[in-house]
Amino acid sequence: MSNLEFVTQTSLREFLTALASPEDLHATLSAAAFAAAMGTSLLVKAAALPKTKSDSTEDRTALLKSATALRAVQEELIETIETETVVRVFAASRMPEASPVQRRKREAALQLALRAAADVPLEVMRLSVAALTHAEEVAARSSQPSSRTIQLAVAFLRDGFEGARVNLESKLSSLTDASYTAAVIDEMPRLSEEATKRAGAVEELVRPPAA
Repeated sequence: MSNLEFVTQTSLREFLTALASPEDLHATLSAAAFAAAMGTSLLVKAAALPKTKSDSTEDRTALLKSATALRAVQEELIETIETETVVRVFAASRMPEASPVQRRKREAALQLALRAAADVPLEVMRLSVAALTHAEEVAARSSQPSSRTIQLAVAFLRDGFEGARVNLESKLSSLTDASYTAAVIDEMPRLSEEATKRAGAVEELVRPPAA
């Protein structure tokens, strides 16, 4: 049995069931991170193909370097899926608030947990951009047969990025830390611009030649 068959029959089925659960508040962000991780995996696959654009040692060395960097990005994306920030938000919301002191402690703990929760989709956005940056090198060095794989990888990374962005926007209204919120709001368009730029560059590199 191949690893893919095992995932299809067990872990992936359980993951999809968890995504469908209305009780899992982290599910939508996990879906975005998983989409980005799938895109990253496809880029690793393209980088590992035996034939390169020029079949040179330089191409192979650069692709191996990109594959190593992409695996590191993938590991970080998996960590965002496994984060327990939702648990911390829930725990903070359950703290006692019978007195002014308790309410202040509860609010401080809740804001700390909410900020940690907002950091997760922001990190998914950053990691998606990082993967798209490495995708440029993969696209520039890979042979034409890998173009479809790279195109699909970019599509997954775009979806992962946008899913994380939507998730992050939904969290910002709950935060009271004005400086943190302003910094995030300032970074989001820069990341979006960078993601669009990198994805466009990759798509241009793998575009089929005109007939």
